[in-house]
Order: sequence, then C-alpha cells, then structure tokens
Amino acid sequence: MSDLPGDSNAAVPDSEIHPADPSERRRTMAALLLVTVVGALLMLALQNELSSIQARLVAGDSELAAGRFVMLARGCFLLLALVGLVTGAVIAQGALAAIREQRFPHAGARLLMARRIVRGSRAVWMGRMALLGAGGFAVVGCVGAVYGWQLLKLFE
Repeated sequence: MSDLPGDSNAAVPDSEIHPADPSERRRTMAALLLVTVVGALLMLALQNELSSIQARLVAGDSELAAGRFVMLARGCFLLLALVGLVTGAVIAQGALAAIREQRFPHAGARLLMARRIVRGSRAVWMGRMALLGAGGFAVVGCVGAVYGWQLLKLFE
C-alpha cells in the first residue's frame, strides 16, 4: 500500500477512520467569514488611505504623502510576517503532535472531513512534510516582509 520502506500500515485495518467534527466545521466557517470581513474592511481602508495619499500628491505635499505611504507599506509588510508566523505555528503544532504520536492525523485533531488514519513511519514522514510546510510559511512571510522593508529604503 505504501512506497516507504518499513511502513507499519500493514497491521492497521483500512476501516480505521478519524471522524469529522461538526462543531469544527461551524467554527471554521465563522472564522472564515470573520477573516473575509476583516480583510475586506482592511482593503477598503487601504484604498481610502491610498486615495488620501494621492490627494496629498496632487496638492503638492509630496513629503507627507511619501511618509504616509512608507508607514502604510511597513504595516502591510509586518502583517505579512505575522500571518506567515502564525500560520506556520499552527501547522507546526499539529505536525509535531503527529510525529510524536506516529499517527496522522494526530489523536486530538479536529477535522472538517473524516480521514483514514495513517500510522508508523508514513505518519512520521507526513508530519515532517507538514513541518517543512510550516517552516515554509514562516520563512516566506518573514523574508517577504524583510525584502519589502528593504525596497522601501529605495523609496525614501
């Protein structure tokens, strides 16, 4: 069934399923709705601020407009780093639990859909891959923020 050497899935029946959690579905939908509304409001505020900056440029106050733009961009870059770090931390928490338990998904996982349980070395491998992905989120968010911050120095 598996292409990994030493996989212990042979002793586990195919019927072992980690059930979905209906309350987690509701919570996830509420969180997605909240994130969508907050994101839309942030985009509207960003657009309003950019319009204000443009009006300052038209009025000839380029120094103030440039300062406001730099502060706005720095806030966006900090938000990028924060999202990367938080996403990475959440994924890493589940990945470490899967590695520790040698079970994927780990026993405390609250799933949106039922999933077949994988055990042994394949579960550890899946946990390590999830840990690698978590690190990727954190690195991309932070490197993108640092790179953007450095590009702002060219603007100043």
